[in-house]
Amino acid sequence: MLYILSQAFGWFATAFRASGMLAKKPMTVKWLVSIGNAGWAISGILTGNIPLIVSNVICLIVMAVEIIKNKRGNNG
Repeated sequence: MLYILSQAFGWFATAFRASGMLAKKPMTVKWLVSIGNAGWAISGILTGNIPLIVSNVICLIVMAVEIIKNKRGNNG
């Protein structure tokens, strides 16, 4: 069951990452790719794949900082 769940998160992540590559607006790209990174991180957690977890968590942190900086720049 854990294997099937990890595969589902992997395909979910793939769909969001691919969608992010097709998006036109920079913030849309960041959000879609971030959701994909979260999916891959969860897949890595379910399978115990440390490099997959670490690489995607790092990408999530970078994207979160960029999203927050962009929101602050637009609001203030």
